[in-house]
Amino acid sequence: MSGGRPEAGASRERRTRRAAAPLIVSAAAVVALVLTGCAPDSGGAPAAPTEVAAPTGSGPTAESSAPPAGSTAPSAAPTPVASPAIADGVAPIRVSVPSIELDEPLIDLGIAADGRMEVPTDFDDVGWFTGGGRPGGRGPTVIAAHVDSTTGPAVFARLSEVAVGDEVEVLDADGTPARYAVTEVEDFAKADFPTARVFGATADDSLRLITCGGFFDRSVGHYDDNRVVFAERVR
Repeated sequence: MSGGRPEAGASRERRTRRAAAPLIVSAAAVVALVLTGCAPDSGGAPAAPTEVAAPTGSGPTAESSAPPAGSTAPSAAPTPVASPAIADGVAPIRVSVPSIELDEPLIDLGIAADGRMEVPTDFDDVGWFTGGGRPGGRGPTVIAAHVDSTTGPAVFARLSEVAVGDEVEVLDADGTPARYAVTEVEDFAKADFPTARVFGATADDSLRLITCGGFFDRSVGHYDDNRVVFAERVR
């Protein structure tokens, strides 16, 4: 598979296929998420910040080195903290990124019994963190998915191709499309993941797309980085 796979139909039926296995990002005000063994180091989740530093421009997009076929690379998601301030907006049900031919329904991702982020069991599922922002409200809306699987590329395999200025559309449960423009693409070392900047509450309707990035360290079975696409609502 070459990356995001266009969906044949446009069904708005929400799916809830998920698992408590750790996977994709890091969390602070909203939650943290990290994919395919790409979790930022985290002891406890920091307190929710009142504001997040503005993006500072486009960052490097490191090449990803996928794990070998048949690898059983572990995944880990840090412990999230629910944000009481973000409750407005409408739940998203679909995301599309035309520049990489991605058009996928969204499943709900909550918090597992162990306090970690729930993650999709299917490597081609894309998830929305239900404890975070929603389109039409304050952000950020956090969407995450796997970059690859033990057999090849996964649904966010082409996220590294997204560039500043690209459009991302999120369809909400009312059938209203929310369009965002990419303002920044960054790879963050998991050991220095800026949780407040990525997950902290924002006054505006914003979006984060997250997957793994950097190189796959075969010695530990983890990626070195998390790739984060920042986007702001344009209409």
